[in-house]
Amino acid sequence: MNAALLTVLMAAAGTALLAIVGFRLGLSVDRRFKDKVEVVKAVQAYSGLQSEFDVLISHNQRAAVAYGTDKTGYVVTVLGDKFLVRSLDQAKIMVIADDRLHISFPDFGFEPVYVQANANEIQKALAILVRGPPI
Repeated sequence: MNAALLTVLMAAAGTALLAIVGFRLGLSVDRRFKDKVEVVKAVQAYSGLQSEFDVLISHNQRAAVAYGTDKTGYVVTVLGDKFLVRSLDQAKIMVIADDRLHISFPDFGFEPVYVQANANEIQKALAILVRGPPI
């Protein structure tokens, strides 16, 4: 009984130590978008396009939709300390509420993306992407 308790306590101490070291090294997973420029640079690096994009950033700053006037769109999400960029070509966008979007992909293994932002900005983005009523 004492050996099992000691093993559990040592495992807990080891986990705590790893968490502290990871935090000190900057491996925190609480990464957020700094601004719209950061999102545009991630999309440009992914797509190779140098055109400008309008950006819709969610309130929690962990998901964003970048869209151009040529009806191209990308969703960018924070994954740990990296950005995951996906094209909206095959994405299914559902409007859950005026200020919420649910974006899902047909690929197996990719979780849906939830974007909660200003309702007017969402309507503008959907109209430009030709996925909603004109504004």
